[in-house]
Amino acid sequence: MARECWFCGSEATAPQHDRVIGMHRDVDSSPTWTLGVRTRWHRTGIRVPRCARCRDGHRIEQATMVLAVAAVIAYSASGQLDRLLGILPSTSSGRVLSAVWAVVACFPALAWIATRQACLPWQRLAPRRLRHARRHPGVQELREDGWKYRPGPFPYWQNPEDPALVGLSAPPAGARKAAGCVTAVLGLASVVVTVVLYLRDSELAAVFLVAALGLFFLSSKINPEA
Repeated sequence: MARECWFCGSEATAPQHDRVIGMHRDVDSSPTWTLGVRTRWHRTGIRVPRCARCRDGHRIEQATMVLAVAAVIAYSASGQLDRLLGILPSTSSGRVLSAVWAVVACFPALAWIATRQACLPWQRLAPRRLRHARRHPGVQELREDGWKYRPGPFPYWQNPEDPALVGLSAPPAGARKAAGCVTAVLGLASVVVTVVLYLRDSELAAVFLVAALGLFFLSSKINPEA
C-alpha cells in the first residue's frame, strides 16, 4: 500500500525508510538497596512515513553537522585559535596561516547551514528538516495525551524494562557492555590529558576535565545486565 512521505509528499513504500519517533511517559523512580535508583516507564514508537530521498538527505544533514562541530574542535585543539587571538606567541605569518585555517574550519559549518536552510539545489537533500517529524498528527496526539519525546528518560537503556512497555526495544547487552567500556576508557584518557595540559598551563585542561566527568557519568549509567 502506497504511503505519502511526510517530508516531501512523494510516495514512501519502504517502512525501513521511516522516521521512528520514540516516546515515553509515566516515569516512576524508586531507590534500591544498593543506594541506586530504579526507574520504570511506559514507552511506544510512532512511524512517520519517509521516502528514500528524504532519509538520505537527513543523513547528509547529520553528517555535515558532525563535520562542522569536529572541524571547530580540531581547529581550537590544534592551538590555531590561541595564535589567532594572540594568546600564544606567533609571528605575523603564523597569524595569517591561523586565519586561513579558520576560514577552512568554517566551511563545514556553512555547508550545514546551507543544508538546513535548503539553499543547495541538490536533489538528494530533504526539503524539510528531521524535526519536522514531530509535527506528525500521530505524534501530536500522543503529546496531548501526556507522552514525552525519546523512548525513555536519558539514558534510557540502563534501566530494567517494564513488562507493559510497547514498541521500541533497548540495545542488546553486548552493545551496552561495549558502550560502557568505551566511555570509561575515554574518560580515563581524558583524565590523563587533563593532567598533562594542566602541567603545561593550558586552558584546555578544564575542557578535558569536564569531558572526563561527563564520560564517567555516562559509563556509570550504562548497566549491561539491565
